[in-house]
Amino acid sequence: MSEASSPSASASEWKHPVYGPTDKYTPGIAPIKPEYILPKPLAAAAVVKAVDDDAAERSTNPAASTATGADGEPVKKLKGAARKRARREEAAALAAAQRADKKSRGGNDDKKGGQNKGRQFSSLKDARGHCHAFLSKGEAGCTFKTGGCRFSHDLVAYLRAKDRDLFMPPIPHNQLEAMSDEQKQQWLEEQYSLTLLPTDEGEGQTFVRACSSSSTASAPAGAAASNDPAHASINWTTSCPIFALKGFCTMGWKCRFLGAHVRLVGSSSLVDAANPTGFAGSGLELVTDADRMAAWRARPRAFALKDADPDQDEVNFGTGAGMKSLRTRKYPLPKTRAVLKYLEDEAKQLATSDPQASTAGKGLIPHEVIANAIAGPNPATSASNAGAEVEGKTAEELEEMENALRNASTRQADAASSSSGIDVARIRPSEKRRLNWKGELYLAPLTTTGNLPFRRICTSFGSDIHCGEMGLAESFLHGNASEWSLVRRHASERIFGTQLCGGKPDLLVPVAEALKAEVGDGLDFVDINCGCPIDLVYNRGAGSALLDHASKLSKIVRGMNAVLGDTPLTIKLRTGTTAKQTTHKLFARLQTDWGVSAATLHGRSRKQRYKNDADWGYIATCASTLRNSVREWNESSRHADEPEMLPIPIYGNGDVYSWQDYYERLDRTGVDGEMIARGALIKPWLFTEIKERRDWDISSRERLDMIRDFAHYGLEHWGSDTHGVNTTRRFMCEMMSFTHRYVPTGLLEFLPSRLNDRPPMFRGRDELETLLASGKADDWVKVSEMFLGKAPEEWSFTPKHKSSSYADADAVEQQG
Repeated sequence: MSEASSPSASASEWKHPVYGPTDKYTPGIAPIKPEYILPKPLAAAAVVKAVDDDAAERSTNPAASTATGADGEPVKKLKGAARKRARREEAAALAAAQRADKKSRGGNDDKKGGQNKGRQFSSLKDARGHCHAFLSKGEAGCTFKTGGCRFSHDLVAYLRAKDRDLFMPPIPHNQLEAMSDEQKQQWLEEQYSLTLLPTDEGEGQTFVRACSSSSTASAPAGAAASNDPAHASINWTTSCPIFALKGFCTMGWKCRFLGAHVRLVGSSSLVDAANPTGFAGSGLELVTDADRMAAWRARPRAFALKDADPDQDEVNFGTGAGMKSLRTRKYPLPKTRAVLKYLEDEAKQLATSDPQASTAGKGLIPHEVIANAIAGPNPATSASNAGAEVEGKTAEELEEMENALRNASTRQADAASSSSGIDVARIRPSEKRRLNWKGELYLAPLTTTGNLPFRRICTSFGSDIHCGEMGLAESFLHGNASEWSLVRRHASERIFGTQLCGGKPDLLVPVAEALKAEVGDGLDFVDINCGCPIDLVYNRGAGSALLDHASKLSKIVRGMNAVLGDTPLTIKLRTGTTAKQTTHKLFARLQTDWGVSAATLHGRSRKQRYKNDADWGYIATCASTLRNSVREWNESSRHADEPEMLPIPIYGNGDVYSWQDYYERLDRTGVDGEMIARGALIKPWLFTEIKERRDWDISSRERLDMIRDFAHYGLEHWGSDTHGVNTTRRFMCEMMSFTHRYVPTGLLEFLPSRLNDRPPMFRGRDELETLLASGKADDWVKVSEMFLGKAPEEWSFTPKHKSSSYADADAVEQQG
């Protein structure tokens, strides 16, 4: 191995601040201008502990360690077996103490360190006992015949008991994009105040002018004078974000902004039982806007499938029959069975041969394996076997067999039709869809916070590549609806893939085949997680545990590659599981032996977490190792007849928080691009800064408008009913648990800002900026109420990080 590719060439010179320590800057402390730093008494009163990013991931060693014994003397250091025995005894004692404490407190959760584990969120719905399909789509929505539905279709009773509509100020969706910077700033000034204003209901304060008591919005003529009890919940001045965008609302009568898309036509059955008017005697009718609908269906989209519903802006739903087959363990996986059998036979061959001389375990799986699996068994043999099974069956059993055979043959036909000629055969590296990712900005797969609405926020700021939240392979195989929702893709996402986590080939290979069958071209790539550090994943042999098991990882990658057809397979790794860096050994095999289409390396080990800066010197080493392996493969005489292998995209990850960070590391390491994770969570506009090469001193109004965008995107994704509103509220608070950590550029004495710098307590340049920097969960809830209305009393939010979310250490959760 050359000196450049040697793991010992870990470059300490890469780990340096853009500006060094001076009399005004101390590394680790954000250099805030003195006039914005709070006096110590005020800071002490409002102290919030520094954020520990490791708290977002379960601790490797949850037991607290002390430096001295009970008598104050230094603890004697143990070695070898004595140290292991002491650790076991300490862990057993800690577990016993926790059980005793839990029992004494009546079963309450154990006290946890920096993270609130096992968080629970209430699911609030307002249609108890009523038919959801009827309320959403009317009579056409309920598939049961008249009187056959066991849920109520009494719309009047539902409206009478429904909570009052929430107020949402109207937003000119299509006009904002066409505004100049000056026009948009003027519009922002008209929308948001920099000082608190009383709300129109007199129960709180807001920065949104349209929600203040000075707002001049009025109800349509006749509506305000209605005393009909069925209409009491309707706010005639509100705006529904879904209706404003599409010209119709998918939530129908369940919408919490119903007043924006109903028309008063008369009295309900509660007022005039003899002559009720409107739909279902409600005195109301749902309305649509033909012009908006036409504009919506003609909208430009960054991505769209051929047969996609023009009214739907999301894809990758999967089929109902497919999800049922997964849940009942009846999903046909012919490619998986063939591939796993091949890998098993290959392992036996390797056990009896010289691994260095043998070609087994290297390269892509032969095309005959997949071709024979798709072709299926001999028809004559199948017929004779079926004939033997038919004897002695009842009529019902025969019908079930016939349906099963028909479904299986249909799926095989679909699989065959979706794979033409050469695709049915072996997919060679040159025939996989090539990922041309040079210089693209990659948003990392982010657990919890990397949801679809947040990804749309990042798209609006310039991100190019998105990967959905990490999904567990086992949950995918069980047909878990929440897991399959992670592959959902918005039309604005130009390049999109999903990330899978699992520890065995017989988990990941079948999931890859099911994804290809259910989603198909809706995914541009599938990513394998080899970097997750949390104990729950690591102890099951998944995530970063795969870094120490190259043989198993080889089977996983080659098996998934075989069943994915032309869909590229990518991989995300760490430097190793311990301080010893080992991943360069895998990089030498990723492309030439396993056929990976792209690789991302996070410059930290599993145990390191966020304690130190990412090692970009080692990232450069691994990139060089992979490219050298490709060069050697092309120069080898054994591959003289093969097409030339082109190096795959290599991305680095870790501590990118400014455009200066991005371009410095891009130039020094030679990677094709960089994946951005925490930097995007704290300031999603980082993508704009990188593309425009500028430090954006974003205003507090612009940041609040970004939160308004999230509210709209969340309601479009999760729905505008009660459940959707509070799901949006929860994930909005999750987002603010990171964005509050942003220190405004205009408050800093030195640029660029650094990700691991922690600020002293400071005030913003206005009241709104100060509020957006608050680390208190109740302040995040207050911000959510400016766009989503008052949080219900039974709703609560518990942040992930105790240290970043509570000024009062005794506070456990924030109530609505």
